Amino acid sequence: MKAKDKKKKYIFFTLKNIIIFSIAVISIFYIIIFYHYYFGESVVYATEVSSPVNDLELSEAEKIDIDSYIQNNSKEAIKEEYTVEEVELEFITKYKNNASLPKGTLQVTQEGRKGKQQITTKKTYENDALISEEQVSAKITKAAVNKIVEVGTGTRKSK
Repeated sequence: MKAKDKKKKYIFFTLKNIIIFSIAVISIFYIIIFYHYYFGESVVYATEVSSPVNDLELSEAEKIDIDSYIQNNSKEAIKEEYTVEEVELEFITKYKNNASLPKGTLQVTQEGRKGKQQITTKKTYENDALISEEQVSAKITKAAVNKIVEVGTGTRKSK
């Protein structure tokens, strides 16, 4: 025997053998899955009910007429309503004495600007009649800026 022949006898892990083995394992796996899918036993846990569902009684409680409760309770309707109103805030005019200005002179140093405020009100109605009104919150969305006017108090008179 030659050295090459001895080497071939003892090598089992060739690429060809690995591919054939892989194909065989995958084929067996698919055959098992196919068998269980088509010929496997299917288990059913639910059973068919022979009596109709309408004849079943669910509890021993007395039956309630829901329509009568709705009609009785809707007669005395108490309704709450929230309204948001935007109110304009006026600015305040402040006067300051200024000795450097001649007496009787008025000088506006800062113009006034109106502000805005959101007022949320809760109104409660009973049978469409207003029974209470309550302010829930007030939020200033734009602050008012005061008008500042300087009044001359100096010794010179304005012309």
